[in-house]
Order: sequence, then structure tokens, then C-alpha cells
Amino acid sequence: MFKVLKFRFKVFLTKLTKGQYSLEYVNLFKDNDLRSPFTPCINDEFIFHVLMYLKRKPDIKVFQTNENIQFGNISFNLSFNELLKSREEPSYFNASNFDKFVVKIVGYQDDIVNSKMKTIYYFVDDVFILGENSFNDTSISESINISKILIKKYISESIGKSEEFFIEDKNKNMIYYYDNGFERSIKYFNSENEKSRNIYKELSSIVLDTIDSTKEIESRLSQIL
Repeated sequence: MFKVLKFRFKVFLTKLTKGQYSLEYVNLFKDNDLRSPFTPCINDEFIFHVLMYLKRKPDIKVFQTNENIQFGNISFNLSFNELLKSREEPSYFNASNFDKFVVKIVGYQDDIVNSKMKTIYYFVDDVFILGENSFNDTSISESINISKILIKKYISESIGKSEEFFIEDKNKNMIYYYDNGFERSIKYFNSENEKSRNIYKELSSIVLDTIDSTKEIESRLSQIL
């Protein structure tokens, strides 16, 4: 009984001092062999979700755009606390360490014309580095060509249907589109500010130190894409 009360007090104190959407709060449950109090946004390693950007394959086409890329109506300078204040309670949340970084991933379940879309915000050391729209409802593929909408919005040239491509703006922000037939994902990589660029640079260095061959990168990508 005392152990339970002690744990509950730690939960209360950590929530009060660090907030429930913190690494400390999540680790409190993990350290006591309890499930996270949150449904996770992702079930694999964070780095797999930025790997295609850090180590871009040369055969994937990159389109240039004169339009400014941003994640919906959200600024790339958005802070973690600003996000929590601007939206309702998250549907999903992850918090973990990656090397020396603290990674927080916040997700919301949104509806678009009776189709489900997961909206995900990735923060590293509270810097917003990546936004993602993920569609796993097969009905949307029957009625909406997402790649065509992206191309029409950002690119003047006409291209055929593509299952994977990048779009880059003048600030080096990038959109990555991927469709494997079951899930469509649109990722918005933030290179707008110095903080995010430095984080990507350090992540790239960490990844290249641990994954030293293109074949291994492609092999690991094939497991998650």
C-alpha cells in the first residue's frame, strides 16, 4: 500500500513540476514497469521517421517550388508549449531519448470528409523539426489523389503519378511524399531556422556513425516504408 501511495505521489509531483507531456512523466511509468499512460504516435524508433531525409536516395526525384512550404497553418518556429496551448488534448504522445536528445512526438486524429488523418508533430529538444500527415484509411485512395494535390499546389510542371518524391522550397524546407498502397504519408521537414538545421546536422552525424553503408540504410528503410 505504501509503495502505491509513494508512486501516486511521484506521479502527482512530476505532473505538477514537469507536466504530463514530458519525458520525466513517461519514464516514471516505464521505470516502474508500467505501460505508458498515452497511446503512442509511433511504435518504432524515431530516427526511422527522418532517415529518408538525412540520407536521401539519389533516385528519388526532388522538385523545386517557388511556394513557401509550411505545415498547414503552423509556423516552423512553433514551440512545444505553444502547440499544446493551440490544440486540444493530444490523441497520441511519445517521449524518449535519442542519443543526447529528448524527442517528443505529439499526434492528433483528424477527420477529412469521412476519412481519417493522423497529424503528427515531432520535437527534438523542444524544437519543431518535422510535421506529418498520415492517411491509413483506404477509402481516401479511391476518391482522392493526394500526390496530385501536392504537385498542383507547389509545382508548375506536369508530372505523372508518383509514389515517392521530395519538394523543396527556397528555404530548404522539404516535403516528402510516400505511398506504399496501404498508407500515404506527407512529411514536412523544417530547415527554416538555425536550431532545426543544427539538429538535423547532428542527427545525420549520429546516423552515419552507426549506419555505415547505403545498402544497410536501404534495407532498414524497406522495413519501415
